[in-house]
Amino acid sequence: MSLNPEDYLKDKFEKLNIKINKHETLESQESVKTEELDNLVVPTQKGLGSIRTTLDDIENGVKQSQLNVEMHKVSGCHLRSATRKPIQRINPFIKITLKKTSDIVLYEQRSTTVLKDTEEGRQVEEDNERYTYLTEGQGRKRTYFLKETQTPVVLTKTRAVNTDSIAKDNVGSYVSNFEMFDTYKDLEQTTQSVDVDGQKKMQVTTYKVGGVDQFVDINKKPEFSLALMLTMRILAGNNFETPQRRFRNMTLPDPLALEVRYSYRVDLLWTFSTILQDGDSKAISDLSWCPSHGDILAVSYGTFGSISSIIPQRGCVCVWNIKNPVNPERIYNFKAPVQSVEFSPFAPQLLAIGLYDGSVHVYDISNIQQPQIAMSERLISPCSEPVSCLKWIPHSVSETKLYDIEPFLALARDGSVTRYTLINSPHLLGFPLMQLDRVDGNAEGLLFEIKPSVLEANRHPQAVHMCIDAQQKDVYFVLTDEGCVHKCSTNYPNQQLQVLQLHEAGINYMEFSPWSPKLYLTCGNDWCIRIWLMGIFKPLITLKYHMSPIYSACWSTVHSSIIVALHRDAVDIWDLKRSILQPASSTRIDQTAFYTTLKLTHCGRSVAVGNDKGSVEVLTLEEMPFPPHFQYEHLEKTIYEILANNKDLLRDVKSLGHFGYLKK
Repeated sequence: MSLNPEDYLKDKFEKLNIKINKHETLESQESVKTEELDNLVVPTQKGLGSIRTTLDDIENGVKQSQLNVEMHKVSGCHLRSATRKPIQRINPFIKITLKKTSDIVLYEQRSTTVLKDTEEGRQVEEDNERYTYLTEGQGRKRTYFLKETQTPVVLTKTRAVNTDSIAKDNVGSYVSNFEMFDTYKDLEQTTQSVDVDGQKKMQVTTYKVGGVDQFVDINKKPEFSLALMLTMRILAGNNFETPQRRFRNMTLPDPLALEVRYSYRVDLLWTFSTILQDGDSKAISDLSWCPSHGDILAVSYGTFGSISSIIPQRGCVCVWNIKNPVNPERIYNFKAPVQSVEFSPFAPQLLAIGLYDGSVHVYDISNIQQPQIAMSERLISPCSEPVSCLKWIPHSVSETKLYDIEPFLALARDGSVTRYTLINSPHLLGFPLMQLDRVDGNAEGLLFEIKPSVLEANRHPQAVHMCIDAQQKDVYFVLTDEGCVHKCSTNYPNQQLQVLQLHEAGINYMEFSPWSPKLYLTCGNDWCIRIWLMGIFKPLITLKYHMSPIYSACWSTVHSSIIVALHRDAVDIWDLKRSILQPASSTRIDQTAFYTTLKLTHCGRSVAVGNDKGSVEVLTLEEMPFPPHFQYEHLEKTIYEILANNKDLLRDVKSLGHFGYLKK
């Protein structure tokens, strides 16, 4: 017989209720109301889950009335004894765990600090005045109107944007074979071969109408050239995005990195290379970065030293942009090799160009149609030697400013220096400043054995390079093949202020330190790089490692003790703090070419190197030491440590006192 739980509970409750009613205590209490007994009656409904009062509640109530109820066994029912579980009380406290989450930026307004006398400064001042007017001034008293902001469901348009519908119609036409034959017969077909990457050739077929090639006519338009240039920039960005970001210093090393290596590595970003015809100059003779726009590089194609045994017939100047490393954006062709180029720091769009035949040109690269502004004239500048160097100089304070554009100096290989001025004329106004003569006897500086007197074929030395003084812009230094430096001034024509013997052979380059106007370096054909200090006629430091001439050397604008040098086979990086016996690294990218010239970028983290194959390699300096906070103090301490064993020279350097810039 199965036991129904509902019947069992009902039977048990009725028996318990009978015992309670027969109790003697309840019989003696007449004042007990029937409502209290009714509260003990549990309404029974169908289903076990409908009972609202449990047996535990009833037993607790009976105990409070001091009743002892004995449970009797029910016949026919077998109940299982179960232990009563303790009642679990709910904890009145709630445990809350607070954890830090990522910041959620709701609003941010960063402060901006710019120079006051610049265009950005004027814009910030106007923005501040407008903000003050709208928040504190009369501008805060503005009228406003209530307008709905919900987007309307119905889309409408004004009458101004309505246009007439285009009428379409089907019209039949007939062209016979004779008419098509006559039409194409009138067109003059021309097929040309176009070089692709200098190796492949592609056949291009064009047609002339009335003897005029439409493609050539369109190609001559400046609008088409501008559109083509912008298109090539966009296409080049797909392949050179990562190197361009590195050139712009968008990815710099982390100074807080756990692992840092100083390997002085040099990596190739890209190569500027153009297609040259037979008879054109292929050797890179000079490089010049635009002073106001560091992405623009002017490259001259000419002769370099003894590399070219045959003088080429033509030369050119290419203006490259890092946004388009594949094709130059400006090409200027000349009938003679180009030896030197130099951008003007005062008018950055002006480019001075020196040729192998001694002529000088000035071009405006912003003018596409007529870039040439002026050129030298034989009657005024009869020099016919190659122009080896060009330098722009400011207007002299002692002279009256007659022309707006600043003049520039041109150094010829025969040792003559000419100052050119741009006037309202197609020709430059030339004025001869200096004609160098060979040095007799021993000059100040290095002492060498006097060689037997030899009758020279030319009484003028061969001028190689020219450098402007770091502070006195009217003073310039001329480097010759005798290893001497001639100090001259634009205020004293045909006079030499000083002559110094700095190298045993010819001097190729000279540059002042960015951190000291008195400290400069020179490099020459005696395989040495020497560092000098004005007032001391002995080299402070001599760097010599490779047995080949040093063509160029320059100070790093990022680290005061690092020097980048170039010789025939490699690019060397010297760290004076690390070693003066050998370079920290030596790199050669193209094993088949020889390097000719070098030019460091304005930021100091990249360098452009030219070779004799007509290519310019743009290199980046990786894994370099972090710049010191005090550049001059770091350089001064490095020099003192190197001169620690030379007491006399160290005493002479310290006697000069502070040799850096006053504001640095």
